Amino acid sequence: MIFEEIVLHNFGIYKGRHVVKLTPPSPKKTIILLGGLNGSGKTTLLDALQLTLYGKFFAKYSNRGNINYFDYLGSMINYHVDPSNGAALELQFKHFKNGKEESIRVHRSWYSTGKNIKEIVEVKRDGILDPIITTSWYEYVEEFIPAKISSLFFFDGEKIEAFADQNKAGVLLRTGIHALLGLDLVDRLSTDLLTLERKRKAQLQSQQTRASLSALETEIEGLEKKSKEIAQQKTEAQHRLTQAKKEQDKLKEEYRREGGELFEQRGNIENQLKTAQEKLFILEEQLRELATGDAPLILVQHLLRETEQQAIAEKKAKHLSGLHEELEKRDATLLQLLKQHKVKQSALRAVETFIQAEQQKRENSLKTECYLNIDTKHFVPLHFKQIIANANTLIAQSEAVTDEINACEQQLASIPDPESLEGVTERLANIQTEIEKNNLLIKRLEHEYDVICRKMARRKAQMVEVSETEMQEQFTNETTQRVIKHTDKVRSTLEKFAHAVTQKHILQLESLILDSFQQLSRKEHFINKIEIEPKNYTLTLYTATQEKVLPESLSAGERQLLAVSILWGLSRASGRPLPAIIDTPLSRLDGKHRKNLVDNYFYQASHQVILLSTDEEINKKYYRCLKPAIGREYHISYEEDKDSSVINPGYFF
Repeated sequence: MIFEEIVLHNFGIYKGRHVVKLTPPSPKKTIILLGGLNGSGKTTLLDALQLTLYGKFFAKYSNRGNINYFDYLGSMINYHVDPSNGAALELQFKHFKNGKEESIRVHRSWYSTGKNIKEIVEVKRDGILDPIITTSWYEYVEEFIPAKISSLFFFDGEKIEAFADQNKAGVLLRTGIHALLGLDLVDRLSTDLLTLERKRKAQLQSQQTRASLSALETEIEGLEKKSKEIAQQKTEAQHRLTQAKKEQDKLKEEYRREGGELFEQRGNIENQLKTAQEKLFILEEQLRELATGDAPLILVQHLLRETEQQAIAEKKAKHLSGLHEELEKRDATLLQLLKQHKVKQSALRAVETFIQAEQQKRENSLKTECYLNIDTKHFVPLHFKQIIANANTLIAQSEAVTDEINACEQQLASIPDPESLEGVTERLANIQTEIEKNNLLIKRLEHEYDVICRKMARRKAQMVEVSETEMQEQFTNETTQRVIKHTDKVRSTLEKFAHAVTQKHILQLESLILDSFQQLSRKEHFINKIEIEPKNYTLTLYTATQEKVLPESLSAGERQLLAVSILWGLSRASGRPLPAIIDTPLSRLDGKHRKNLVDNYFYQASHQVILLSTDEEINKKYYRCLKPAIGREYHISYEEDKDSSVINPGYFF
């Protein structure tokens, strides 16, 4: 399939008629590049492609919320034109059917009648209006590109990361696999067989049984409706809870910036200050007590030592004053005795010299001035080193406690006025109330949901019991018996077939997604295995060491590459030669991931790749890389004088 041309007339931001040629000029120049700034109309062009093809089905599968399809059409008529003039889209493409190439041109137009929107669809095949295809266009387009798998070929780069989420990836994989393998037909056949079985069973049931079953079915339908309503309420409550928690985080940050945490700690800080002040008072008391004792004597240590020496000298002088005359007599007697015994002269002179020296010392000591008259026993030893050590310890502790007091006083000075926090405190209290309210609501809804589910299970069991009892009593119709028996077997066989086919193709799809991810990821050997759970289609990644890696643990860029890999793998598995249309292809990716996407994906995505980009995504660097494969390039810009966006040949550069 090749898109050849699209025409927009008064559609969205495009006023008047705009024609864009999309046919690649050669097999090697497969990329059609359209550049435009945000808000210029790139996404509108992507919407136009899908709307032309799918009409009301596009509204079902697009991100338009719950807006009515015809309301959406009315909103897409250009603002500057009369709604009665309406808007129109045309898409021409060629594809092969039954081995023959045919050209299809779809013309979709609508206008306002004043009360509602009137839509007209015309389809031409090979230039001739085909009323059959026009009437059954939705069935026709579903044959070659079902709307359910259109997201494999038409996707928005800004929203693609969401497909890496386990739940959304599971939905995408299930939808893609079932649509690609035709298993949706198997599901439909199984449902039809179940309906047939119920009808046949109804033929065997008595009026009373049918009434009982009808009442049970009505009750079950009511319970199912109620369970869906509760599930919806729970989803809404969880959404509100998530938003409230985000708002709470913002308010907490604002509260912290305004000094709220310090305000909460005010009591602790004041207690800490009081304790420190009491401790400082005790230390100062200890210092004062130390000062009233021997500590001041540290200042006159040298005077104390000199006084003690003077007292010792005075004591010695007083002692010698009474002995001096006796010692002189003894010395004279000693010398006389030595001379009588005719001691050698050398010895005699030595003794005389010693006696003279001793006399001189005594005379010098006797000259000491006595003015203290203090007993030396008053000079007890003073442990000045210990006193100094104790004083230094107390002073150091006092300084540390003083620093603590200063710090507490500074903190108290920086605490904001309670009135300045009233606004954010009130909002925090309100948001906390809302969080608690939603938590209680979610718990209540979960309880109600469980109660309803148990009740539905009981009613369904009652239906089976009533049905089986009645059938055993009245099961006489052999044809009906065979139908019921064989439909049950066929449904079982279909279920086994679907499981086997799914299992087989899941292995191929795992390989294709892994190969795509390894080509796109900058960590080529980071993930070497991908598994898809056949029951719920959840995705599990494994490293080279067989460690599980959850998609949520990947970086934002890696999640987007994983999402692209899922789409690329499904596209490759489909075997359908369909164009790939990508809006904002490089958003939210870093430079390395962008380069991998440019080098390894855009060339291989399809035989026709339509890229809708800003100048910040496919910039000059990536433009040069893609240039050899670019077949056509356009620049979309808004011109105020024309009240419209225009599409001109040539990219930004």
